[in-house]
Amino acid sequence: MKLSHKLVLSLIAMSGVMATLAHADEPGRHASYIHALQDLDTANWLIAHRGGDNWVMGHNEQVALSEINAAKSLVVESGRDVGKDFQSAQRPDIHRDHSGRLHDAVEALSKARQDVAQEEDDPRIRGMQHEAVRHIEIALHATRDAIRDAGY
Repeated sequence: MKLSHKLVLSLIAMSGVMATLAHADEPGRHASYIHALQDLDTANWLIAHRGGDNWVMGHNEQVALSEINAAKSLVVESGRDVGKDFQSAQRPDIHRDHSGRLHDAVEALSKARQDVAQEEDDPRIRGMQHEAVRHIEIALHATRDAIRDAGY
């Protein structure tokens, strides 16, 4: 009888440990935060860097960069709240042709919005998620205005 109790208790304890280990760091879960951060970094770089000595950053580009940085902060905070380690995330090296940098930034921001807007199962961070999406949408609008202002 004692042996059976020990066996049952061992099995219960083992199943609890296995369940904890299984959820410790699910690589696919919330991967969208890492992808969104990479896309936001890409958009930031594309907007902030332009060839030529006479270039002055316009108002819309400044607004876009400010909103991107606000969204990045929220994405990082949201990701940390669900256990993501952004220090180990690979950031892309950006070596693009500058001819369509603002159009590429719009594409990166659209991808980031899509990643951040994915259904969130953790109610603690839904507010931050919605706020990050709002900042990304403002950055998208400002970047599109910068494209229009530049006559592209």
